Amino acid sequence: MGRSLAIDRRRLLALAASGVLASASGRGDTPAGARVAVAYDAPGRAIDPEFLGLSYESALVAAADYFTPENWSLLGFIRALGARGVIRIGGNTSERTVWSLNEIELAGRFVITPARIDRLAEAMRTIGWRLIYGLNLADNTPERAAEEAAYVAQAIGNQLLAFQIGNEPDGFGRWSGVRPASYDVTGFLIEWKKFHAAIRARVPDARFAGPDVAAETDWIAPFADTKPENLVLLTRHYYAAGPASDPGVTLPKLLGSAAQIEPVLRKLENFSRTYRLPYRIAETNSVYAGGRPGVSDTLGAALWGVELMFQIATAGAAGVNFHAGPDKVYTPIAGEAAPHRAQPLYYGMLLFAQAARGALVTTRLQSDLNLAGFAARGNNGSLRVCLINKDARAARVSLDPGRRFAAAFAMRLAGPSLESAAGLTLGGTAVDAYGRWAPGAAEMLEFERGHVRVDLPGASAALVRMEKP
Repeated sequence: MGRSLAIDRRRLLALAASGVLASASGRGDTPAGARVAVAYDAPGRAIDPEFLGLSYESALVAAADYFTPENWSLLGFIRALGARGVIRIGGNTSERTVWSLNEIELAGRFVITPARIDRLAEAMRTIGWRLIYGLNLADNTPERAAEEAAYVAQAIGNQLLAFQIGNEPDGFGRWSGVRPASYDVTGFLIEWKKFHAAIRARVPDARFAGPDVAAETDWIAPFADTKPENLVLLTRHYYAAGPASDPGVTLPKLLGSAAQIEPVLRKLENFSRTYRLPYRIAETNSVYAGGRPGVSDTLGAALWGVELMFQIATAGAAGVNFHAGPDKVYTPIAGEAAPHRAQPLYYGMLLFAQAARGALVTTRLQSDLNLAGFAARGNNGSLRVCLINKDARAARVSLDPGRRFAAAFAMRLAGPSLESAAGLTLGGTAVDAYGRWAPGAAEMLEFERGHVRVDLPGASAALVRMEKP
């Protein structure tokens, strides 16, 4: 850890006035020293332009007023994350969907009709993102799934990235109980192949993603070994904690959970190389079963989410889809109807969208605090470094960019405290009800012997942008 340095009174007052001091507990404390070194000239890892994504329940497609071209609030929030991205439709409610050519009501079912798909297609054209569309494997026939797939393919067109057959099939014999307890990957593959064949008979050029498992990473190899036609993407889910009803799920545990996804990512990275297929974390969030209040809806969860996105990108994934929806505590975009509102996790996604441009390069961090640092080298020689402080204590970071730069500027993600569910800003401003966001003037940072000095309050993140001389 670097030597602790005291913030001078003038700079402390300036930081307080600008609102970047994120935690009352951090005000007046001597910041802890930290060092971040960037391997600027190291080989970089490109970030997929469709990396960012959102995941939604199939029930919201069956609803009449959510995925519609008139819902400018929702569509504005999505588009503000970038011109390219991926929407994934599926989730637990996909097990109870019914495809029908006519509007009907069935108790306990979510009826999806051509009219609903047409509305979804219009919404997708408005945002310009691509779609992973989930089909019901749990309680369906291959023929009905193929009929639905044919209509979806026609309506969505070239924005259709892939079909997903089934949601979390490794839970069919366990928590969802839609198959006997003996259900395993062999049983899944027998069913999956029948659905795959029926869909290809109706849509010969259909592309597929899978196996969309919740936790059984070892199902991926047997699935990929079958070499199904037009398999274009390997998918898995990830949640840091859960269930939401567990009182042992706390914000400090979430903030200390970064290491637990690393073995999963190493396996997925190996599968990707072995089968020469990209992989995606197609559903993720903080706490499964909808999220836990005071954990999933906080500034702390936003900081956790920023780090998670960088971890996944560093491991070479094609992208990540945060599960969302109006009934979820952890949703990035809240509200059952317009106007919607940005939740803390949305600010984390927006920060990542500003930071992850170009190719990721290695960083080395020295600190006793709960800090993380990631760097992206731009095609024009610029450098963006995202510093994430998940600690309540402030840090003074000495940032070595790995080469000489003429100037450095910071944009900050801040809020009252790690536990805050409101009052967040990015670049000094909040996101409005239609996803509109205009950051304030960037803060100029000081250089000390070629290193950038970044004062990083507790419970905050900073995007440091550096341009060539």
